[in-house]
Amino acid sequence: MKLEELRLLLAEATVNSKFWGKCYFAGGCVRDQLLGRSDQVLDADIAVELSRGGIALARFLAGRYAVSEPKAHPAFGTAKLTLEGIQLEFVMTRSEIYRSGNRFPQVRFAPLSADCLRRDFTVNALYQRISDADILDPCTLGQQDLHNRLIRCVRNPHTSFKEDPLRLLRALRFAAVLDFELEAQTLAAIRDLAPLVRQLSQARCQSEKERLNSVASPQQLDRWQNLAKSTGIGDHLPNTIAST
Repeated sequence: MKLEELRLLLAEATVNSKFWGKCYFAGGCVRDQLLGRSDQVLDADIAVELSRGGIALARFLAGRYAVSEPKAHPAFGTAKLTLEGIQLEFVMTRSEIYRSGNRFPQVRFAPLSADCLRRDFTVNALYQRISDADILDPCTLGQQDLHNRLIRCVRNPHTSFKEDPLRLLRALRFAAVLDFELEAQTLAAIRDLAPLVRQLSQARCQSEKERLNSVASPQQLDRWQNLAKSTGIGDHLPNTIAST
């Protein structure tokens, strides 16, 4: 199923409901559609601009289409549901507060304008409203950076990478797989903070490696290796991870 077909399905399901005009595709599925990278969608993130709206929409759709009850995580306002063979993850639009030494943030409902600020990179902070297909760029740089093929942190890159060092590896993956450049301040922060990847668990590093290997061509893997070397990231990863 194409993303537009999924959008029409969800728009039809939510018309005349409290969810109408409050639901958005978010992140990678929007980015890849605008880049023309994805024909068939396998998974999608859906942000709902209502308090506890992510879980509520997932349950609403499960009832509407008589599919299995979604797996919900109330502490984070998220839920997962499989619909028409597509893995959907639902979340209320929210703000996040990170406490030192804890990668799991405190979350609270917030409007879309705040939700975009919790995302890692501008090209992943784009939204498509499901009701009318409008593309929204609340951080204002997402479409520009997509056009210029840049990976840029939404907020101060030092702050963003310190909140979750996995973003250091994600930056390299997106740059390699999308054939984008790292924006200057983002690149400088990666070089400064490369040792932070030592804080990541083996499981998180392995998961990121598997995600890279599942989508990257040999040429893209070579580019990842070059980026890991030039930024210093590779010096701080276990050999089993750094070698891809």
